Amino acid sequence: MAEAQSIPKEQKVLLAVLAIVGLFMFYKKAYMPQGKQINDLTKQIEDTNRKIEDIKKKVARMAQLEAEYGVLKTKVAEAEKQLPKSEELPELIRSITKIGSKHGIEIDNWRISSVIPKQYYKEHTYSFVVNSSYHKAAQFFVDICQRERIMTVKDVKITPSSSETGNDMSVSFTLVVYTYKE
Repeated sequence: MAEAQSIPKEQKVLLAVLAIVGLFMFYKKAYMPQGKQINDLTKQIEDTNRKIEDIKKKVARMAQLEAEYGVLKTKVAEAEKQLPKSEELPELIRSITKIGSKHGIEIDNWRISSVIPKQYYKEHTYSFVVNSSYHKAAQFFVDICQRERIMTVKDVKITPSSSETGNDMSVSFTLVVYTYKE
């Protein structure tokens, strides 16, 4: 057998240095950039997941807001029936006349009095004079005030009737109709 030739010490040191330099170069050129890329991609994934969670919360909130919007839209529609944006005078007079006829009340006279602007609404006042009995007038006022639209009766003055119509009294009053101020 041939004797194994021993490797000189300088070559062993040189091989060790070359191995260390090779490992360092592999770490520096191959492993480290991939590690940085992995870290960057991990951060991007975390950011994307965070954004997805935020969007999911917003979508859930949006569904809740849409439901609230539907409820509020219904409430606004109901409020607009009670407090419309326009005066709608012809419809108002027809309505009052119809209520009066229902109770056997004669509307002798009516006139537009004034429009009083307030902060959020306007008060339209109308003066009426009707002939009626006490109970019919009371029912007439109740029906007016129970309408869907907000109206109030004020300044009621009752005087004995001077006509031979069979009605007990003449009633003058002011009807206040409210409209939304835009």
